[in-house]
Amino acid sequence: MREAWRVAGISVLCLAASAGIAAAVAFKATPPEEPRDGRGWVLEARRHMDADRFGEAARAYEHALAASRKVAADALVWCELADALGMAQGGSLKGRPAELVQKALAVKPNHPRALEMAGSVAYEQGDYAKALLYWEQLLIQLPAGSAAHAELSAAISRTRAM
Repeated sequence: MREAWRVAGISVLCLAASAGIAAAVAFKATPPEEPRDGRGWVLEARRHMDADRFGEAARAYEHALAASRKVAADALVWCELADALGMAQGGSLKGRPAELVQKALAVKPNHPRALEMAGSVAYEQGDYAKALLYWEQLLIQLPAGSAAHAELSAAISRTRAM
C-alpha cells in the first residue's frame, strides 16, 4: 500500500512538472504587446540577461526606459542596462556603461548596486581612491557580519593596499 502512495505522489509531481514546463513554454520571451509597457520591457530584458543574450537585453532595457517615466526613475534599471552593455562588451564597464552608472547615482545617490558598480568603474579606471569612496558608502549599508559585508571589506582592504 505504501508503494501505491509513492507511485501516486510521483505521478502528481510529474503532472505538476509538465504543467510548469508547458507554462514556461507558453511564457516564451516575446516583446510586450503594448510598446509603452515599460515593466514588460524590463521583464523581457531580464529574460535575455538570464539567457546571456546581453545585446538583446540592452535593447529591451532601452525600450523600457523610453516607454515609462516610472521605469526611468528606477536606479536599478539603469544599473541593469549598464551591466547588459558591459557584458556585451566583454565584461568592461568603460564608456557608456560607466555613464549609465552615473545616471543611476543621479536618480538615487545611495543605491547599493549603483555604488558597487561605480566603485568597479573607478577601480577599472585605476582610480582606487574614488573606488574606495563608493565602496565605503556601500559598506555602511550592509549588515555587519553578512557575507556581502565581509566580501566588500576584503575588497576595500585589497584596494587600500594598492
